[in-house]
Amino acid sequence: MSLFIEIQDSSRPFPDHLVVQVGDILRFAACGALLEGGSCIEILGILSDAVVGSDGQVLRPLGSPNVVLVRARSAGRTTVDIVTGDPWGSTATTTLTIVVEP
Repeated sequence: MSLFIEIQDSSRPFPDHLVVQVGDILRFAACGALLEGGSCIEILGILSDAVVGSDGQVLRPLGSPNVVLVRARSAGRTTVDIVTGDPWGSTATTTLTIVVEP
């Protein structure tokens, strides 16, 4: 069974590499991402969190995106840059190597 892996503090240093399985979804608290090389993962989207209110209306925040979703699509190794902060101001980039196992 695939996992939904949440990385809540994307601004702190990552380990040397993160090992996941094909089909796993990673959720980073970040405003952007750049795939440096390899095709074993795909960036599903750069999104904003939203919630459903008691009246059924979707409540969305103002401001920059705060979620990056990544899917492990095939076995391999790749590097991804995770961008945190304000995309129109001060940002920080953290590089993470992801190893995808079958």
